[in-house]
Amino acid sequence: MAKLVAFPKRARKFKAGNSTPEELATATQVQGIFMPIVREKPSVELVKITDEMRAFNAYAKLRLEKMKRRHVSTRMKRAAESEKRSSEL
Repeated sequence: MAKLVAFPKRARKFKAGNSTPEELATATQVQGIFMPIVREKPSVELVKITDEMRAFNAYAKLRLEKMKRRHVSTRMKRAAESEKRSSEL
Protein backbone atom coordinates (compact mmCIF):
# COMPACT_ATOMS: atom_id res chain seq x y z
CA MET A 1 0.00 0.00 0.00
CA ALA A 2 2.94 2.33 0.57
CA LYS A 3 3.87 2.04 -3.13
CA LEU A 4 0.31 2.70 -4.31
CA VAL A 5 -0.21 5.92 -6.26
CA ALA A 6 -3.83 7.13 -6.32
CA PHE A 7 -4.50 9.33 -9.33
CA PRO A 8 -7.25 11.96 -9.02
CA LYS A 9 -10.33 11.66 -11.28
CA ARG A 10 -9.85 15.26 -12.42
CA ALA A 11 -6.31 16.49 -13.03
CA ARG A 12 -6.84 19.89 -11.38
CA LYS A 13 -8.99 18.83 -8.40
CA PHE A 14 -7.21 16.93 -5.64
CA LYS A 15 -9.13 15.25 -2.86
CA ALA A 16 -8.11 13.59 0.39
CA GLY A 17 -6.43 10.25 -0.27
CA ASN A 18 -4.99 11.25 -3.67
CA SER A 19 -1.24 11.28 -4.17
CA THR A 20 0.73 14.51 -4.33
CA PRO A 21 1.72 15.97 -7.72
CA GLU A 22 5.39 15.04 -7.04
CA GLU A 23 4.42 11.39 -6.51
CA LEU A 24 2.28 11.46 -9.66
CA ALA A 25 5.24 12.75 -11.71
CA THR A 26 7.51 9.92 -10.53
CA ALA A 27 4.90 7.15 -10.94
CA THR A 28 5.79 4.35 -13.36
CA GLN A 29 3.61 1.77 -15.08
CA VAL A 30 4.26 -1.90 -14.36
CA GLN A 31 5.57 -3.58 -17.51
CA GLY A 32 5.34 -7.25 -18.46
CA ILE A 33 3.13 -9.99 -17.08
CA PHE A 34 1.80 -8.87 -13.74
CA MET A 35 -0.62 -11.68 -12.85
CA PRO A 36 -0.87 -14.41 -15.48
CA ILE A 37 -4.37 -15.71 -16.16
CA VAL A 38 -4.55 -19.47 -15.84
CA ARG A 39 -7.70 -20.86 -17.40
CA GLU A 40 -8.78 -24.30 -16.28
CA LYS A 41 -10.19 -26.56 -18.93
CA PRO A 42 -13.79 -27.50 -18.14
CA SER A 43 -14.22 -31.13 -17.20
CA VAL A 44 -17.20 -32.13 -19.33
CA GLU A 45 -17.90 -35.79 -19.81
CA LEU A 46 -19.86 -36.75 -22.91
CA VAL A 47 -22.27 -39.66 -22.47
CA LYS A 48 -24.57 -41.51 -24.84
CA ILE A 49 -28.24 -41.06 -23.92
CA THR A 50 -29.82 -44.40 -23.09
CA ASP A 51 -33.45 -45.46 -23.33
CA GLU A 52 -33.61 -45.48 -19.53
CA MET A 53 -32.53 -41.81 -19.46
CA ARG A 54 -35.14 -40.90 -22.06
CA ALA A 55 -37.88 -42.67 -20.10
CA PHE A 56 -36.95 -40.94 -16.83
CA ASN A 57 -39.32 -38.07 -15.99
CA ALA A 58 -37.26 -35.67 -13.88
CA TYR A 59 -40.08 -33.21 -13.21
CA ALA A 60 -42.37 -35.93 -11.81
CA LYS A 61 -39.52 -37.26 -9.65
CA LEU A 62 -38.80 -33.79 -8.22
CA ARG A 63 -42.48 -33.19 -7.45
CA LEU A 64 -42.72 -36.57 -5.71
CA GLU A 65 -39.64 -35.90 -3.57
CA LYS A 66 -40.92 -32.43 -2.62
CA MET A 67 -44.25 -33.95 -1.58
CA LYS A 68 -42.47 -36.61 0.50
CA ARG A 69 -40.35 -33.97 2.23
CA ARG A 70 -43.40 -31.83 2.96
CA HIS A 71 -45.37 -34.69 4.54
CA VAL A 72 -42.54 -36.40 6.46
CA SER A 73 -43.48 -34.91 9.86
CA THR A 74 -47.15 -35.87 9.51
CA ARG A 75 -46.23 -39.41 8.51
CA MET A 76 -43.83 -39.75 11.44
CA LYS A 77 -46.52 -38.51 13.82
CA ARG A 78 -49.07 -41.00 12.43
CA ALA A 79 -46.54 -43.84 12.66
CA ALA A 80 -45.80 -42.96 16.30
CA GLU A 81 -49.54 -42.87 17.11
CA SER A 82 -50.19 -46.22 15.43
CA GLU A 83 -47.21 -47.75 17.23
CA LYS A 84 -48.53 -46.41 20.52
CA ARG A 85 -51.99 -47.89 19.82
CA SER A 86 -50.56 -51.28 18.86
CA SER A 87 -48.43 -51.39 22.05
CA GLU A 88 -51.50 -50.59 24.21
CA LEU A 89 -53.41 -53.59 22.84
